[in-house]
Amino acid sequence: MRGCQREAGDTDKRVAGSLLAGSPVSPIRAVAAAGSRVSLLAPSGRFFSGTTVDAWMYPAVAGSRILATVPPGHLDDPLLRTARRVLMVGVTDDGDAPGLFGMDARLARCRLTGGSKKARLVIPQAYALDDVTSGIVWAVANMDEALLADDAALDGCRRQATGYTHLPRSAVSRDIADGLDTVSQMWLGSAFCAGHILRHARDFGDAPVFWTREQRGEEASAWLLFAHKYAYLAALAGRDPRTESSRVLCVPPDTVTSSPGPERILLLLAVALMESFGIHVEVCPDLDYAAVGGFVLDPRRRAVVANWVDADGIWHVDITDNRTAMREYADACGYARAHSVISASASAPRLHALADYLDLDWPWMVQRCAELGEYGCTGLVAPHSRLLSLAGVDRACRYLGALDRSATRTSAT
Repeated sequence: MRGCQREAGDTDKRVAGSLLAGSPVSPIRAVAAAGSRVSLLAPSGRFFSGTTVDAWMYPAVAGSRILATVPPGHLDDPLLRTARRVLMVGVTDDGDAPGLFGMDARLARCRLTGGSKKARLVIPQAYALDDVTSGIVWAVANMDEALLADDAALDGCRRQATGYTHLPRSAVSRDIADGLDTVSQMWLGSAFCAGHILRHARDFGDAPVFWTREQRGEEASAWLLFAHKYAYLAALAGRDPRTESSRVLCVPPDTVTSSPGPERILLLLAVALMESFGIHVEVCPDLDYAAVGGFVLDPRRRAVVANWVDADGIWHVDITDNRTAMREYADACGYARAHSVISASASAPRLHALADYLDLDWPWMVQRCAELGEYGCTGLVAPHSRLLSLAGVDRACRYLGALDRSATRTSAT
């Protein structure tokens, strides 16, 4: 929220702040005591169109819990009774920078309605608005708004896409989703590719290698929030508990340095979610492999191609046993494994190494994820779209938070 500035307004003192910019600053602190309405910016990205999240700011005191004072009558404010996403934020006086702690207004109203007029809103300290929660709110707010706006049209496109499910290969242009927001197109391509892989998963051998094209937290947030992604990982994990699978991502250094902290955190959480399902993840830093599309390599049989991230169309799927293609896929996987920046024999050191590569504070990440894992994120930012779920975010936080904070990287196997 760095760089917040006061906006002109007749009735509300509004603050525009970025959920991706870092620490809150003094303008928010200046208006908080008055119970002011603010507008938090969830900015656009490579796929996200950008949106805002309305919030009411209330003075609060910190202790083992955050106690925010909500003035009498505020629960009847029209903003808190709309279907829009609204946060109720407690602001504590912590010296140079205030502490901000958010709660979804629907839950907050339920907790306060019917109680004493003197009762204060209890907000978990886990809901501090920092880089972790700001990234989650940013992704949920952008995805939610886009999918809700396109709900009817997207359902029609999904029905149209079912006509391609019986084909071993298809590449569908964006004409099928004409008029849909980019996030809705992402959802459509991701859902089709997941279904394509699952339809052929029963034929995989003992050690399939998955190559996924996500490089940034923005597109990786699909793993955390798309409900079908969570179901897809669970289905693959339940295919055969004895089957070991691995997944490769290509994340070049320039991509890391150009990504804000909250977005890098989303990428770490997406990898933690994969690891929580027993998937061995490797990260290749070589820019030469950044354009490789998504596929599943069954080394002794064939490759299942399934690409939707940065594809020319909505998706591109195929099945091939072409010797040249199989050799190229195997070479890419072999190189990525040999040059992975997170190679280790166990999940904890792999994730620790990834946090280091992404320039994230490992002990702090483990601590914050442990806190969020205890409470879950629903109380902070519940999705409104039926196509989204916080199951992936919560599982990733619980998994990362349960890792030994003192875990260190081990030598590569």
